[in-house]
Amino acid sequence: MTENTAVAAPDAQHVDAVRSALGEVLNKDLSDAAESVRLFDELGLDSSSALELLITIEEILGVQFDAEELEMTHFETVGSLAAFVSAEAGA
Repeated sequence: MTENTAVAAPDAQHVDAVRSALGEVLNKDLSDAAESVRLFDELGLDSSSALELLITIEEILGVQFDAEELEMTHFETVGSLAAFVSAEAGA
């Protein structure tokens, strides 16, 4: 994981993709989850579900992420993960 944490603000499509993927992975309705919701602390995400989450997001959006670009800060909140997804998807 790198030290560069600057990412663009997420767009609505990527926020929705993160919410949808979270719902699938965690078996919860998270369609209205605020961008400030903390993935590990509030939703109970763990390292194996984080990997599953990324794979699900990739499938939803038809993109692939560079694992070397991932940082723990990307997994802090719905919004931070969506911002990472937006940056990686070229939004």
